[in-house]
Order: sequence, then structure tokens, then C-alpha cells
Amino acid sequence: MTAVAMSGLREITQVILSVPGPQASKAEVAAWYERKARLLEQIAAEGGPDSDQVSALALLAHRRSAALIDRAA
Repeated sequence: MTAVAMSGLREITQVILSVPGPQASKAEVAAWYERKARLLEQIAAEGGPDSDQVSALALLAHRRSAALIDRAA
């Protein structure tokens, strides 16, 4: 496995393990959704048969983050 692939796997693992708990603030949850969105964008940019679907998931994560930020303000 290449160093780039290992780095990607580490990032996926970190995002999964850092899911905010029920006591997290809206700002913390919004930041997590942004991190998830950036990861999904990186995965989609690599191409492949699911890249369109992954791009759509990234957009949804960005929107969820924005909605949480709007509600926190």
C-alpha cells in the first residue's frame, strides 16, 4: 500500500472516530461535517465509478455544516 493510500485511510479513520457525541456543540458538529466534506471531496477527486455520488455526499455535508452554523448564530 502506498503512503498516499495509508494517509487516506488514516484520515478516514480519524473522521469516523471523531464523530461528535450528543453533548457536542453545534459549532463542533459543524466543524466535523466540514472535515467529512473535505475528505469526501478528496475521495471524489480521485475518480472512479462512485465519484459523482461521493461528490453529492460532500455537498450534503457542506450544507449540513452551514445549516448548523446558521442555527448556532
